[in-house]
Amino acid sequence: MDKDNLTTLIAQGDRKAFEHFYKKEYKKAVFYTNLYLSDYELSKDIAQDAFVAIWVNKESLDTDYPIQPYLYSIIRNKAINLLKRLSVDSKVKNELLKREYKANLAAIDDSSAESIIAFQLKDYISKAFSELPDKISNTFIESRIKGMSYKEIADKNNLSVKVVEYHISQALKLFREKLKDFIMLLL
Repeated sequence: MDKDNLTTLIAQGDRKAFEHFYKKEYKKAVFYTNLYLSDYELSKDIAQDAFVAIWVNKESLDTDYPIQPYLYSIIRNKAINLLKRLSVDSKVKNELLKREYKANLAAIDDSSAESIIAFQLKDYISKAFSELPDKISNTFIESRIKGMSYKEIADKNNLSVKVVEYHISQALKLFREKLKDFIMLLL
């Protein structure tokens, strides 16, 4: 079927032309949408909605142009709008969690609030620590808990000082990442 003719046929309400276009473009449309969303199920929904939008608005198609750019423009706009909505929803959810957390802390006295924060901080640190690989956690314990120097740790474990430095930096990096959410609750 001729590309230029396809737009005209769809604009005139030709169902067979639309079905041909749908069958030819659907998988590519889902793939294109997924480049934006990285969620296959949502991508199928957006692609489907884009085809529906073309059919519903078929009379307004400019028959001087091929139909594919219309489809991909609709997909791009719908995907971007969804990403914006999801971003706002996430920000609102995080803000509500922060407010709830602060309200709960405000409802109790200062000493209780401090002990709750300390307990939760310890929990966050324990969870982060449990995610460290054994070699890194052992190096971290020897350095930060036992107070050993990097050279002592290197000699004891038959490692270079650079490897010990790397282990400590990796541990600290993970702690920063994991504790970021906790710190955001307090702000």
